[in-house]
Amino acid sequence: MSYTFKITQARLFAAVLLMPLLSACSYTMNQNPFMESVVQSAPLGNGNVLNVGYKLPDDAAQCQLVNETSRNWAMAGAEGQLKMGGGRQVLQDEAVDSVKQRPQDGINYVALTIPNGAGLGIVNVTAMRDAKTSYFHCTNPPQPH
Repeated sequence: MSYTFKITQARLFAAVLLMPLLSACSYTMNQNPFMESVVQSAPLGNGNVLNVGYKLPDDAAQCQLVNETSRNWAMAGAEGQLKMGGGRQVLQDEAVDSVKQRPQDGINYVALTIPNGAGLGIVNVTAMRDAKTSYFHCTNPPQPH
């Protein structure tokens, strides 16, 4: 084999190895069409209700961001194995508990942003991503349908 052929073959092999890595780096957070429409009500126990959704509120909701937290998605998923909603339910329960502890903040809407599934070959890299919980005080919070 010629030297040029070996170099070309090595470059092609390197490009093939890098493609999955580059595609995993183009990772986005979950805002799929089905989950964007989901809004649930969670009673806070003091007569107030917290609306929890998977979409950031639009301008019509007139919301002010109060706080944001992040949570390892793999750990939330592991904790949620025995819950009906899995990791999503764990995040929702944590958000409700957090809002109950600070009623003075006036939070009435929480947006949960869940990592999309991503893999590097056969390795699932979603587990290394964080879910984000955004807490809002809204004039017109998104409502359950």
